[in-house]
Amino acid sequence: MDANLLRRRYQDYEKSLKRSKPRELMLVVRDFLFFVRGLKSSVTSSWLKSNLAEQERIASRIFTVLRLRYLILFLYRRIVDGLVSRLLNLIRLLVTRISFT
Repeated sequence: MDANLLRRRYQDYEKSLKRSKPRELMLVVRDFLFFVRGLKSSVTSSWLKSNLAEQERIASRIFTVLRLRYLILFLYRRIVDGLVSRLLNLIRLLVTRISFT
């Protein structure tokens, strides 16, 4: 791969990673992972291979954390909604009992 093309591609990823929102960031990281995996298979330099492996490891972690974020938000909403519902029921019960006394 041409060094200038590679440099430009990495600069594009750098810009995208800096300004992306979480949902867009997930797409950028996924694309970056495919790019690094493809690049890693065609590299002969041991230093570059280890650097690409580290990039892949960190990008995979970011991707995993972003996926977990959605699971955590889903669970958070379910827990909070359930607790709010229980609290509202208790408040209604109290108001009803106060009304009868």
